[in-house]
Amino acid sequence: MDSLKQMKPVLGKRQTTVYNVIKTIGPVSNRQIASNLGWDINRVTGRVSELVSKGKVVSETTMYDDETKRTVRLWS
Repeated sequence: MDSLKQMKPVLGKRQTTVYNVIKTIGPVSNRQIASNLGWDINRVTGRVSELVSKGKVVSETTMYDDETKRTVRLWS
């Protein structure tokens, strides 16, 4: 059991892709990740939620998104 607890969580292919965008660009919104990857936002939001659950990314700050007219989280 102790060895299982010490293992790092393994990321899937899409999780790794999203994680690399966040790591490379820095604080970035879901919409910016989707735009960077050419994906629909629905593909991104699920992967970001999974990364948050695994402790790989955190919401650093927020910004006002002119396109959606809403405040959005920035992930890092």
